[in-house]
Amino acid sequence: MRKFFVLLAALLTGAIFSGCVQVDPESFAEIFQLEKNQKLYTAYNIWYTDPADISCLNIQQGTFLPVGTEIEPLRITADEKVIFKAGDKTYTISFNSGIRLCTVRDFVAYTFTTKNRQEQFEEIPEKAQHRIVRGEVVPGMDRRQVLLSYGPPPAIRTPDVKNETWIYWVSSSKTIRLVFRGDIVRRMLDVDL
Repeated sequence: MRKFFVLLAALLTGAIFSGCVQVDPESFAEIFQLEKNQKLYTAYNIWYTDPADISCLNIQQGTFLPVGTEIEPLRITADEKVIFKAGDKTYTISFNSGIRLCTVRDFVAYTFTTKNRQEQFEEIPEKAQHRIVRGEVVPGMDRRQVLLSYGPPPAIRTPDVKNETWIYWVSSSKTIRLVFRGDIVRRMLDVDL
């Protein structure tokens, strides 16, 4: 009997450390208070070079999963990987609370939404909509438009979205600084690290 408990403890420990303990799709339903058959969508363009290893920093490199893309939540693993499907492809975002400065639940809550693209684009001028679907940010765009195109700025570089400057990574060695005056982007500066 003792051997059984030792074996069971070893299996559970191995499962925990290998990331096999997972939060099921019902957790997504709980986070969003979803009604039966209610759908989830991306809340902003999710940038990636490898769909199986997407940085939670949303580094503006490679291609992106467009804002308003319908997703099927799969799981959140014990090591905080957020796994979902869009179309026939599976995506994995590697979450890191140390650089996002929030919980994985909060990250999921602002990465996905119950609003489709049309609902998210309400009251956004057509010219800005075209820029957002191309993953662009330019001076003259407002904060909401920037959030739809680039997502929330990483809190480790921009602790508060009320700040007049937002910083995004465009590669591992380069950032872009958006300078706001009020609600509008006035300047964009490239910064090498």
